[in-house]
Amino acid sequence: MAASHLSHQPYQSHYQHQSYLQDLDLPTPWLTITGLRKASGSRSHQITVLDGVDLAVYEHEVLTLLGPAGAGKSALLEVLAGGDKPDGGHIHLAGQEVPKGSRAIGLAGTGFAPRQSVRDVLAAAARIRGAGRREIEDEVGSVLKGIGHRGDPQARAAEIPAEQQLFVAIGRELLAGAQVILLDDPLAGIDHARRDHVQDEIRAIRQEFALSLVVATRNAQQALSLSDRIAVLLNGKIAQTGTPLEIYERPASAQVAATIGTVNLLEPAVSVQLLNQTATFSVRPEKIRVVGDDYPAEADEVLATGTVLRVVYLGATSRITVRLDAEGAQIQVLRLNSAAPEDLPVGAGQRVTVVWPRRHAMRFE
Repeated sequence: MAASHLSHQPYQSHYQHQSYLQDLDLPTPWLTITGLRKASGSRSHQITVLDGVDLAVYEHEVLTLLGPAGAGKSALLEVLAGGDKPDGGHIHLAGQEVPKGSRAIGLAGTGFAPRQSVRDVLAAAARIRGAGRREIEDEVGSVLKGIGHRGDPQARAAEIPAEQQLFVAIGRELLAGAQVILLDDPLAGIDHARRDHVQDEIRAIRQEFALSLVVATRNAQQALSLSDRIAVLLNGKIAQTGTPLEIYERPASAQVAATIGTVNLLEPAVSVQLLNQTATFSVRPEKIRVVGDDYPAEADEVLATGTVLRVVYLGATSRITVRLDAEGAQIQVLRLNSAAPEDLPVGAGQRVTVVWPRRHAMRFE
C-alpha cells in the first residue's frame, strides 16, 4: 500500500517508496530531539531520567535505542509519544514543533479491549484521524494486507498470536496518522524461534508504508540485526550514535563497548605488559584465538600466556575462559567449533597461548 493512501495529520506526508538508507547518505533529519530533559521523584529527591537528550531520526530508517534497564529508553518513548511531559527540550517533526495531542508520533502498544476485533481496532484508529466510512473500509483492507495479516479480521485482537498483535498495533498507529512509530521492546513476548522472522516483518512493514521506526531494547543482538542506526542510551544520555558496525567495532567508551556486546577489558596494569601502553583496552572474544606454543606470530599480533579455567560448549561456538599470567586478568575467547587446524584443542587447567591482531584492541582513555 502506498503511504499517500493515508491522509496523515497534522503533517502532510510526502513519502515515496524507497529502500532504507543503506549507504546512510542522510538528508535533513525528519524527527529532531534537542535537549530533552525529564526528572522523576519528589522536589526534595529528584532522579534524572533524561539528561539533555539530543537525537535525530531520518525518514524511512529504523533507529534503535539500546541501553540497560533504567537507562531512560521507555521514558524517552513516552515523552515522544506525548504520554509524558518533558521538563525541558524540544521535539520537531518535519521542521515543526510537535503540538500537544498530535498523533504524528505513535507508540505501538498491544493493549486491546477484550472484545475488540482486529478490524475494529484499525477502523477506530482511522476514525480518530477523521476518515470517512468508505475511506475506512479501503484503508483497513490495505493495512491488513500491508502488515501481512492473513487471519480473520473479525478475530479478537487480544487473542491472536503475539507477533500479529504487534503488527496490528503498528497498523493502528499508522491509521491514526503516525509518521514515526515507536516500539518498546517489541520482541519481548515473541518466541525466540520466531524473532528473526518478526524482525524481517517489521522491516518489511517499514518499507511498505515508508515509515520511520524508533525501537527501544536492551538486547544488543536485536539492535544489531534490526537497525539502520543505533543510539546507545546510558544514564539518560545518548552516549553514541552510529551504524551497527560503527557502534560494535568503534565504540566511544568501554561502557558503550560492553552495552553492544561482550568485551574483555584490559586494565592499564595488564595493557602495559601486553601492549606496552598504559591505558584501558578492550578486545572482543571472537577476535581472540587459542593457539599452540609454536604458533608463528606476526608482527602485528599480541601474544599472551595463561591457564584455561573453563570451556562452555554453546553449539556452533564454545566460550573459553582464560586466566592470563599478566596480573591474573581473565579473558573470554569465543571460538567457532569448526575451528582452524592450528587452533589448539583445550580443556580446563591447560596452559595455553592466546593471540589477537593488535588492531582489534580498542583503546579508551
